[in-house]
Amino acid sequence: MTQESSMETSAVNSILALDVDSTIWDLTAWVCDAVLDVTGETLDPESCTTWTHVLDLYGEEATMEVYTRALSPERVHEREPYPGSAKVLHGLRNQGIDLHFVTHNWDPEAMTPHLEPWLEEHFGTGIGLTVTTEDKLGILDSLGAFGMVDDRPDTISRVADAGLWAATMIQPWNRELVKDHPKIHGFTHWCEVPDLLPPLPNGAG
Repeated sequence: MTQESSMETSAVNSILALDVDSTIWDLTAWVCDAVLDVTGETLDPESCTTWTHVLDLYGEEATMEVYTRALSPERVHEREPYPGSAKVLHGLRNQGIDLHFVTHNWDPEAMTPHLEPWLEEHFGTGIGLTVTTEDKLGILDSLGAFGMVDDRPDTISRVADAGLWAATMIQPWNRELVKDHPKIHGFTHWCEVPDLLPPLPNGAG
């Protein structure tokens, strides 16, 4: 498995896995800025109903430049977390829930040194991080996580279908999935998340 792991995770029963892009920070806003810089056009965020939308509009070369800019490891420090996410996740940690961030990136070794301190700054030390090119479901299994927050329809539907707790911030590309899948919990603001959590074995939540 090709992955970079850091920030050790405590061996407890209540580990929540979390994606980063479009879950902890607003990647769409960065993509829109990059599209404007690269193409001179304004991208409507609500039009991004699929992950291939930018590719379909602008072609492979422009799309590669857009995502290289939007996902640049060196610019991680400029990002801001979604409103309420830090407060909610600090609260969950105080209730005994361990956090482990699991995010895809084509170059884990380049991303990890930039993402790790950003996560520590906003969500505290002692959390887990796996930056990977591999399937996330296998990582959740190895962690023993009870569930995951992720925006990708294919990922979050597989998490739910595996019997794990599954939640997502509602985005244009996953809105229909949330509406149609009874086991996926959708939210529009992080303050809603604590009320969506299931009862956990150690009494957390």
